[in-house]
Amino acid sequence: MKLPMKILAAVSSLVVLAGSMIPASASAATATFPQIVSENVSSSMDEAAAQAREYLKARSAEFTVKVDNIKFSSDKATATAEAEALSQSLIYKAFEETGNGNEGDYLRFAVKKYHCTIGTQNPCPLTYQVEYYTTPEEEAMLDDKVEQVLSTLTLEQKSDYEKIRAIYKYVTEKVSYSPSNEMKNQYIYSAYNAVIYGHAVCQGIAQLMYKMLNDSGIPCRIIAGISHDISGENPDGNHVWLIAKLEGKYYLLDPTWDLRYNGHYFLYFMKGSDDFDSVSPNITHIPRNDNGLSFPDYNSETFRNTYPISQYEYKPPTYSLGDLNGDKHIDAVDASMILAEYARISGNGSRVFNSEQKKFADLNGDNLIDSVDASLVLAYYSTVSNGKDIDISEFLNSH
Repeated sequence: MKLPMKILAAVSSLVVLAGSMIPASASAATATFPQIVSENVSSSMDEAAAQAREYLKARSAEFTVKVDNIKFSSDKATATAEAEALSQSLIYKAFEETGNGNEGDYLRFAVKKYHCTIGTQNPCPLTYQVEYYTTPEEEAMLDDKVEQVLSTLTLEQKSDYEKIRAIYKYVTEKVSYSPSNEMKNQYIYSAYNAVIYGHAVCQGIAQLMYKMLNDSGIPCRIIAGISHDISGENPDGNHVWLIAKLEGKYYLLDPTWDLRYNGHYFLYFMKGSDDFDSVSPNITHIPRNDNGLSFPDYNSETFRNTYPISQYEYKPPTYSLGDLNGDKHIDAVDASMILAEYARISGNGSRVFNSEQKKFADLNGDNLIDSVDASLVLAYYSTVSNGKDIDISEFLNSH
């Protein structure tokens, strides 16, 4: 799938000169960016990264942050390498996950390229010149549109699994892969183009999905790598996909490869590490970082431990009348779940049950979930526990 050869360009050049700082030249952006030049002094890398994050979110074309107690080697070559590592490490921290759909990986993939110049005085100034795929005005349009879309999906009444599925269905149904005559258009790499104009390449598609999931309370990450086709048609195509968290584990999703089914079939949805590429024996996803320190090492032990991926695809529980946790038994646990839902509804009107649970929790068919339904579950549980073999429907008909 189409992706810039370097998703986020590494620092092109760094000038380190004792006691002074020389701004390095940066290529002009294709779009119009706000020319903001600001400086802040931080006592730590974390504070400087937080400041950089705000500038990046504002799509500032140029900004400076300063960090105390940074010392460089007296050897020029070593100092240059240290400066490059410092600039990328600070940007990496600025891209850390926060749970905000406009930050984290969304921001990482919003940057087209950047250039940093570093001085050696104390506090150490780092001046970034940044090019983005979109402008602040376009991001505002995107935010409004995504908010509208999420409201139409009525996610507040859905379980986390249903939220992920609804968002995945929207993206694969409403977004198409950008046509070949658009490949020189920088916007196709953005969520903005995906949701406003209805098409993008994998980077924009994944960015949109990331934003919608995070804005709906679903932790996720964008994974960069290659799609390896051993048939030789596209042996090493740059590609991105996602992982999303559900019930303590992460599952793999590739909405780009499911676009062809227009939201009707999900072949790359909530898969595990062992079955993600089971659809075709020729094509595989290979996580890879070739973008320097500003991108994670997706294959590192630290990353794998932080984001444990399930071995197999997610199998949603199958509910039935009275069985609200999908364990194939109707017992006191199910009665407790009904009472808890009844308390939530009575207290503040909120609901946790998904649409299927809601249907099967109403045992007496009065369109309410209340203590009467819980009592029927307990009565049925008592009946079968005493050795009577009776179906739940038959039991309810006799009550």
